Amino acid sequence: MIHFHTKTSSGATKVLSGVLLAAGLGFAAPVYAQEEIDVSIVSGFSPAVAAVKMLKESFMPGVDARLAETGNYAINWQEAFSGTLAKPAGELEAIETGLADMGVIPTAFHADKLPVYQIGYVTPFTTTDLVLIHEVVDGLVDKYPAFRDTWTNLNQVTLSASGIPDNYILCSSEPINSLSDIDGLKVAGAGPNLRWIEPAGATGVTGSLGNFYQLVETGVVDAMLVWGEAVVSLKFYEVCGNYFNANLGGVNSYVINANQQAWDSYPDEVKDAMIAAAKQYGIDIGNFAAELGSQARETFVANGGSVVEIDPQERAEWAATLPDLAQEWVDNLEAQGVPAQEILTEYMQAMRDAGQPVARQWDQ
Repeated sequence: MIHFHTKTSSGATKVLSGVLLAAGLGFAAPVYAQEEIDVSIVSGFSPAVAAVKMLKESFMPGVDARLAETGNYAINWQEAFSGTLAKPAGELEAIETGLADMGVIPTAFHADKLPVYQIGYVTPFTTTDLVLIHEVVDGLVDKYPAFRDTWTNLNQVTLSASGIPDNYILCSSEPINSLSDIDGLKVAGAGPNLRWIEPAGATGVTGSLGNFYQLVETGVVDAMLVWGEAVVSLKFYEVCGNYFNANLGGVNSYVINANQQAWDSYPDEVKDAMIAAAKQYGIDIGNFAAELGSQARETFVANGGSVVEIDPQERAEWAATLPDLAQEWVDNLEAQGVPAQEILTEYMQAMRDAGQPVARQWDQ
């Protein structure tokens, strides 16, 4: 097999495969033409973090498999993970400026730029089903222009929303047996979720999966607001001896996005493959979170830690004492012309219809 490479106007590389024939016939006409497209894909996190792990195990091979069905196109993936191109929270700008063609953006780090995407963070104590969250939020994105308009202003296109925190818990160096034990603790979280624990008397410290371990290990904080999968994958049990399951619930926390100019250069077949693979990623990462999350308590105990489950009555009381986060969110967005009350009601109704353990009716 001999490959000929010619540059196309879009900068992609054409690969022509010809067969060298015997008997002096020289080169036959190409058997097929396959366009190879360079795509750089970014995340500030390492492959140990589920968002990147599932890019490599679900999204990227998912695109490849779909394109292989026709053989018209192939992707030459250029991985930019582990902070090589952008640090955690730097992905949005990297995609916006074209430094990267596409990637996973943690939406919690950009509450100011992506307010409509904070819907999960203003509705805690609602659901622990990430696949449901993925499907409901993607439905909202398709129905309400405010979601896509967010990205138009940031020079990118969104493919699908997903999440990894299926059920936020407190992983701490200090024992937590009830809500009252949170009073006085310094707790690391992604940002928007710190408002869940501050009314209980905790001091919130913004961090990320990249530094939670170090923050607890060095004593900067006493606890971290994380979820079961992260506890297992990133070995947080090594620095936290206590696992307090408050059943705070899960959130949409990621989007797979593409730079607008890169996206415009892709053939429709490639776009379709990427969208389909991004939606499957939302399902796969949700299932992965549930699978590893179910092992978290056992793993914690096996490593010498203690696990405490919140009393259901205390959970209900905690939810009731939080500020009206959802109404604040609605008021802010409605002032910008976004039908946020309608969006919130549709989200919460989908959760009720699915029989989720809703502790507070945020839309009522």
